[in-house]
Amino acid sequence: MTVIRVILAIMMVTILPAAVGSMFLPLKKEGAGLLHAWIYGQVVLWAGFLFVCVPMILLDLQFPQVEGAYLGLCGLLLLMAGACRLLRRKKQGTQSGAGNDGPGKGGVRPAFHWLWLLFAALFLVQIFCVFFLAYEDGDDSYYVAITTYSKEVKTLYRNIPYTGAYTGLDLRHSLAPFPVWVAVLADVAGLSGATTAHVMMPILVLCMTYGLFGLLGEKLLGEGRESWKMPLFLSFCALLVLFGGYSIYSAENFLLVRAGQGKAVLANVVIPALLYLTVLLLERLEKKEAVPVRLWVLLCATMTTGCLCSTLGTFLLCVFLGVAVLCAIVAYRRWRLIFGTAAALVMPALMAALYVLLG
Repeated sequence: MTVIRVILAIMMVTILPAAVGSMFLPLKKEGAGLLHAWIYGQVVLWAGFLFVCVPMILLDLQFPQVEGAYLGLCGLLLLMAGACRLLRRKKQGTQSGAGNDGPGKGGVRPAFHWLWLLFAALFLVQIFCVFFLAYEDGDDSYYVAITTYSKEVKTLYRNIPYTGAYTGLDLRHSLAPFPVWVAVLADVAGLSGATTAHVMMPILVLCMTYGLFGLLGEKLLGEGRESWKMPLFLSFCALLVLFGGYSIYSAENFLLVRAGQGKAVLANVVIPALLYLTVLLLERLEKKEAVPVRLWVLLCATMTTGCLCSTLGTFLLCVFLGVAVLCAIVAYRRWRLIFGTAAALVMPALMAALYVLLG
C-alpha cells in the first residue's frame, strides 16, 4: 500500500504538473515544451495552493479540509487541461494544411556525449549529497516540525511546533504556508513529514532547478540541445552549486541542505522561474510582438508562488519584476505593460496588506 501511495505522490509532482502546464504552452511549442510545461505547471499548482490554504488558515480550518480543497483544485485543473488539449487538437487539425517539417535528423553529436555524462555525474553527486551527507539545518526544527504537526495533529499554525502549546495564529508564517504543502505531499505518499522534506523535496527541487537552468541556457546561449554549450553551461552550474557552501545563507547551500523549506524553493526555483519569464517577455518586446496572455498568467502564478514560499518573497519578487518592467517600458515604449504588471503584483500586495492589517 505504501508503494502505491508513493507512486501517487510521484505522479502528483510529475504527471499532474506537466498536464496542467501544457495549458500554457503555445500552439507551436517553442524550445523544451515538456520541461516548460512541467516546471510552470508545478508553479501554477503552488499558486493555487496559496489561494486555497491561506483563507482556510485564517478561518481556523484544519489540515484535512485544506488537503481536500487542494486535491479538488488539482482535479479541476486537470479537467481544464484535458479540455484545453482537445481544443488544441481541433486547432491543429484546421492548421495542418501547411507543410509539416519532419523531426530533425540532428541530435546530440557523439563528440558531446562526454559533456552530458560530466553533467550527469555532477548531478548524481548532488543527489548523493542530499541523501547521505546533508545535515539537519536549525530551521528544520520549525519548518519540518510544522509539516509534521500539520499532518499528524491537523491544526494549522495555532500551536508552537517546538512544544505543542497553543499560541493562537502565527500570522507571519501562516501567510507563507509552504510546509503545509509538503505535509499534503507527505500525506499522499504515506510518509512522515521529515522523510518527505529530506528525501522527496530535494530531488524535486534539484530537478526543477536544473530544468530552469536548461531553459535559461537555451535562451541565453542561443543554441539548441545539440550544441556543446548547453552541457558545459549546466556542468558549470553544477560545480557552482557543489562549491557554493561558502555561507549558510547562499542559494547553493539552501538547495543542498534546506530543500524542504520554502526559502530554498524561492531562491532556486521561483527566482530563476521569474528570470526566465522576464527573458521571454523582453524577447517578445525586442521582436515587437504582442505579449500573450499566458505569459502574464504565468507571471502572476510565479509571483503568487513566491508569497507561498516566504514572506520575504513578497517583497523581493516585486522589486525584481518592477525594475525589469520599468526598464522595458523605458527601452521599448510599451506603456501597456503597466497593466499586466499591476495584475502580477496584486497577490503580493494583498499578502502584504494582510500582514499589516492582521499583524
